[in-house]
Amino acid sequence: MSGVAGILLRQDGRPAAAADIQQMLARMRHRGRDGSSWWTDRSVALGHAWLDTTGEDGPGPLTMAGGKLAVTADCRLDNRDELLARLGIRDPTAADAKLLMRAYLKWGEACPTYLQGDFAFAIWDAERRALFCARDHFGIKPFYYHAGARRFAFASEIGPLLALEGVNTRISEHQISGFLAGLPDDPQSTHYAEIFRLPARHTLTVTDNQVTLRQYWHIEPSPEPLRSDAAEEFRHLFYRSVQNRMRGTPAIGAMLSGGLDSSSIACLAGLQAAAARKPKLKTFSLVFEKGSPMDEKPFIDAVMGHHRLDGTMISIGNYAPFAEFERILEEQEGTFLAPGLSLTRSIYRTAETKGVKVLLDGHGGDEVVSHGHGLLHELAKAGRWLALWRELHSAANTYGEGMLSLYFRFLSIYGPAWRIARMRAMAKRFLGKLRHRPFQAPRSAWAGLVNPELARRTDLAERFHRAGYMPANVSASEALTHRWLLSTGLVPHAFEVLDKAAANFGIEPRYPFWDKPLVEFCLALPGEEKLKDGFGRLVLRRAMHGILPPVVQWRRDKIDFTANLVKGMIVNHRDLLDRLLVSDSDLIAPYVNLPEVNAAYGRMLREPEQATLPDVQHIWRSASLSLWLRQVQQGGDPA
Repeated sequence: MSGVAGILLRQDGRPAAAADIQQMLARMRHRGRDGSSWWTDRSVALGHAWLDTTGEDGPGPLTMAGGKLAVTADCRLDNRDELLARLGIRDPTAADAKLLMRAYLKWGEACPTYLQGDFAFAIWDAERRALFCARDHFGIKPFYYHAGARRFAFASEIGPLLALEGVNTRISEHQISGFLAGLPDDPQSTHYAEIFRLPARHTLTVTDNQVTLRQYWHIEPSPEPLRSDAAEEFRHLFYRSVQNRMRGTPAIGAMLSGGLDSSSIACLAGLQAAAARKPKLKTFSLVFEKGSPMDEKPFIDAVMGHHRLDGTMISIGNYAPFAEFERILEEQEGTFLAPGLSLTRSIYRTAETKGVKVLLDGHGGDEVVSHGHGLLHELAKAGRWLALWRELHSAANTYGEGMLSLYFRFLSIYGPAWRIARMRAMAKRFLGKLRHRPFQAPRSAWAGLVNPELARRTDLAERFHRAGYMPANVSASEALTHRWLLSTGLVPHAFEVLDKAAANFGIEPRYPFWDKPLVEFCLALPGEEKLKDGFGRLVLRRAMHGILPPVVQWRRDKIDFTANLVKGMIVNHRDLLDRLLVSDSDLIAPYVNLPEVNAAYGRMLREPEQATLPDVQHIWRSASLSLWLRQVQQGGDPA
C-alpha cells in the first residue's frame, strides 16, 4: 500500500514543476509512512509515497538506462523467481520495480502479461516520449488519472489530482445514479467528471498526441489439464498464494471472522509462520455479544484452539454505522457500497496499534472459489431432474427458499412443456408488440430509490439491463456464471474501498484468494467440484481437511449483517436520519425518489425486524449521499 503519482506536460515543452509532484505526495502522506521521493526530467515528474512492506531498499522512483527509463510503482510481484530467470538477473534481492523496468525492456508494452501479483505502475520512456501505465489483473492496486490536452496526471488517490490547477471538480450524475442502484458498471468513471480510473487488467500509453487504453488479459479458465485430485492441487496453489503474500515485512497479521475463507487463510499462514520458527501470527476478530445472530466467536475459538495464533478480539457492542462518517467519506473520496466499512476500519485501527503493516484478508472467497449455483441450472438444462432434486434437497436451508418452489422454478425455466409455451409467447410478443419498441427493463429494486428523471438522464435502465442482470445463457452454465461474477464492477470497487480505508492506518491488505493461477484453476473446475450435497465451494472445504477444524470446514451458514445495520441506524442515528431524509432532504431530492425513500424509512421504523434488504439499502445509500453532497457543497477537502 504505497502510493504513486506523476505528471506529464504534453505538447508545450514546459518543464514539469517539482512543486506540483511534491504537493501531490503531500496529499498522500498517509500512504508514505516510510518516506517519499520524486524525480523530474524536463516535461515529466514521477513521485512515490513509500510504505515498506516488501523489505526492499528505499522509496522510488527508480531510473535505468542512463535516466532514459524511470518507474514509480506500488507493487508486489509473486512470480519473482520466474522473472529473475527469464530476465537473466542473478541478484535475488532485486527490487520489484527493477524487475518491472527489465520486463518492459524485454517485452515492451506486453510486459504485464508476464507478471503475477498486485501492481499499479507508470514507466517513462524518454526515447519514445511515452508514459506507459498498467494496473493488475483484478484491480487490487488503485490508479486514477486526469487527461487534458496539455497535461496528463495520475495518482493512487483522487485528491492529489483534484488539487492540481485547472482540474474541474464537477461531480458525475452518471456515477451517482450507479451508486444508488448498486451498479458500479463503468470501470473508468469516478465521482468526478474529469477524473478517471485505469480499469483492472488494462494498460494506458500516453504520448504528446494520444492516450491509448488496451486490455492485456481476459479472465479465462486455466488451459492446463486438471489433475485427478482437484483438492490437492487447490491446496498447493492456495498454500503458495498465502506464502507469496507473507513476503517482505515480518509485521504481518490476518483477519479471522470464523468464516470458511478467513479461517482457511489464518490457519495456513499460522502453519507457515510456525514452520519458519517465526512468532505466532497475529489475528484480529470482531466479536458480538453472546446470543447475537452475528456472534461467530464459537467458530473463532475453534480455529484458535486448532492452531498457534496470537488472537485479538475486538468487541462490538453498540454498533453505529454512521460513526465517523464524515471522516470516512473524506477517506473514500466519495460514496461507496459497503455499509459495514466502519467495522472493517476498527480492525485496521487495532492492527495498526499492534504494529501490523500487512493484513491477510479472506475477501473474495465466494467469488473466486464459487458456490457452484450454476451447476443447478446445468442439471436442469440437461434434464437431470432427479439429480437436481437431490441437490436441492441437500441444500434446502441454504438458499432461503423452499425446496419445492425452487424445483418448480427450474422446471418453469428448463422443463420441456414450459419451454415450448414460453417460446410461443415470446414469438407472439416479438411479432406483434415489440417491433420498433424502445428497450424497457423490468422494474428493479433501484426503481423505487432513484429519481426517475435522474435515471432517464443517465440511461440507468439500459445500463442495468446490460450490466446488472446475468444473461440467461450465462446463468445456464456454471463456468460462464463463475466468470461473469468475477468480471463485475463490484470486484475492483471493493478493492478500492478497502485500499483507501486501510491506507489511513498504514495497513496494506493482501488477498490470497485473488491469485491469478488460483483464479484460473477455479474457473476450470467442473461444477461438481464446487457444489455437492448442498456444500458450496466444495474444493476449498476438501482442501482444508486436517487444517481447519471440522466445525468451520463444513459450516453452511453465513452471517447476515442486515439486522445489525437496521438496529444500529434506528438506535444510534434516528435524529440524523430524520434530518437527512425528512426535514432537510432538498439536497438529495434531485437524485432520489423521496416519497419512496420515506415510505421505506417509515416501514423500517414501524417494523425493524421485518426490514427488507432493498429498504435498508435505500435508506443507507440516501443518507450516505446526503452526507457526501454536504461535504462537497461545503468545500470539504476530498483528500
